[in-house]
Order: sequence, then C-alpha cells, then structure tokens
Amino acid sequence: MQAIFFYGSLMDPEVRSHVFEDSIIPGQVVPAVAYDHQTFTYPGETFPVLVPEAGSRVLGEVLRNPTAEALARMAFYEGDEYGMASLDVELSDGQVLTAHYNQATDEELTLTDPWCFQQWLHSERDTLVEMCRQYMQRCWGKMSVLEADAVWQELQSLRS
Repeated sequence: MQAIFFYGSLMDPEVRSHVFEDSIIPGQVVPAVAYDHQTFTYPGETFPVLVPEAGSRVLGEVLRNPTAEALARMAFYEGDEYGMASLDVELSDGQVLTAHYNQATDEELTLTDPWCFQQWLHSERDTLVEMCRQYMQRCWGKMSVLEADAVWQELQSLRS
C-alpha cells in the first residue's frame, strides 16, 4: 500500500501524533484533493464517511509509503466501521495517484448531513484529541479492536 488518503480527524496533526506516534515522519503527509467525492457525517456520530458525488471535491491529505506499523495503528484507531477502498487523488504539485482510504463498511447508510473539517475543528477537535490520546495509550498493543471498542464507548460517555 503506497498511499492513504485522510479526510477526517487524521488530518489533525495532534490526532495523528497520538495515533501514529513515530511511525510516520515529517514530509510523509502531504495535501491532496479527491474529486467527485464528498464527506458526510456518519449517522449518530461525529466522524465522516467519504462517498462518490459528481462535481464535489474533498480536501484531505495523503500519507505516502506508510510502514506496516503505521497501517496497523491506523486500522486499530479506525475500528471496524471502515474497510479499505481506493480512489484517485491529486497532490498539490498536480501529480495524480491512487490512494487507499477508509470506506464505511455499511453500504445501507442514510447520509444526509455534510461533514466539514473546519466545523469539526471548532466543535469536536479538542475532545477527540484527548479521547484519542487516552484510547491509544490505554489500548494499543494491549487488546484487540473489539476489546478496545468498550474503552472507546467509555470515553465517549465521559464527553457530556
């Protein structure tokens, strides 16, 4: 897997630092655009899903040449709501490449609310950064994704 397209919380450098620790290096993440796609809010949650949408575009980032550890850490963080798919993205230098991205595994989702990174930064970011820090610290390398889901649910319940 040569490239991963980020379009949600992993675009935030602090979230990324908790998820990946030192399994990625500066310069490995670069701006990118996915054309003919749009982000919507996953029903009942605050995170996005990426779906085809002619004429739309999603600003995101690409992680180039991820290590096996980086991929494992990302899969652990993302949990089982997603599977991997691929799409073409354009880098800021005009280069087009095929990147993998996290695609919602439930194809029957009813998506009605657009998701916006800038809005997320102002409304959810600080809470998610702390949840992510605790989640990865308490769970990564210590339990399965299924077991860690209970910790994530506990962290979510403390949000309010």
